[in-house]
Amino acid sequence: MHQKIISTDSIGFLGNPKQFLYLYQQYFKDKTFDGVEMIAFKPLKRLKNFIETLEKNGIKTYSFHGRTGGENQFPFQYKLMMYLVNFFILDIDNLSKFKNIRILIHTPYAKKEKIKNLILKTKPKLLIENHLSGEKGVIEAIDQIEKYQNLGIKTDGVFDIKHFLFDVNFSQMKKDWLKIIEKIKKYTQWFSYIHFPIGPRSADSLPIIEMTDEMLEVFGKEIIPKIKTLVIENQQNNFGLFYSNQQMLKKQKQRNDFIFKKLKKAKIL
Repeated sequence: MHQKIISTDSIGFLGNPKQFLYLYQQYFKDKTFDGVEMIAFKPLKRLKNFIETLEKNGIKTYSFHGRTGGENQFPFQYKLMMYLVNFFILDIDNLSKFKNIRILIHTPYAKKEKIKNLILKTKPKLLIENHLSGEKGVIEAIDQIEKYQNLGIKTDGVFDIKHFLFDVNFSQMKKDWLKIIEKIKKYTQWFSYIHFPIGPRSADSLPIIEMTDEMLEVFGKEIIPKIKTLVIENQQNNFGLFYSNQQMLKKQKQRNDFIFKKLKKAKIL
C-alpha cells in the first residue's frame, strides 16, 4: 500500500496552519492522506510552529520541500518568482536539524559543490527531484541520486510528472498516454516518490480537470503499485501562490473535493 501525502503549497507562502487544516483536516481523519510534505519557508520559528500544530492534530510531516536551484532553466516569466521562492526557503543546514524529516531538493541544487559538502557534513535523508527538462531532467536526477547513494547518503528520487511533461500539450499527452506510462514505469526503479500536481496553476500542474477517468485509471493500475509514496501538490494561481482569503480557500476546497473523488475512483488515492 503506497503512502499518500499532501503538500502545504496550496496555502501559499503567507498561509498558516489554520488554513491548511480547514482545507485538509477531514482528509486525514478519513485516511485519504497519511501526512504532509512541508514547503520549508522561513523563518525557522514559523516552520517549527507549523509542524507542531499539525502534530497536535495527529498529522505527521514526512518531508520538506527545500530549494530547487536552476532558476535560469525556467522560462523568463518564472525566473524572478523562483529566485524569490528559493530565497524564502530554508537551507540544508537548518533543515537537517529535523532528523526524522526527509529533505527534498531539485537536481540543480543537488549539483552545487557547496551543497554537496553540506549534505556530506549533515547527512540528511535526501530526496532529489527532476527539474524542468523532460527526459533530460530525469536522467540528470538519476545521475545525482546515484552519486549521493555512492557517497553513503540515504537518497531516493521524486519524479515530478509535470516537469517530465513540461513541453507536452494536453492533446499530445492524451494521444501518447500509454507510452508516457511505460516510460514512467521504467523510471520507478530510481524514483519511489511521485509528485502528482493537481493545482489550477497550469505552469506547474497537470491538466487534471481535462484528464479522463481512463487516463487516471491506467496511472492507478500501472504506476501506483510501483511506488512507495504519492505526493499531491496543489499550487494556486496568481496571488494564491502567496496567500488565499476565505473565499479563495472555500473555492479551493470545493475543487479539491471534486478532484480527490476523481483520484479515488481511479485508485490513485
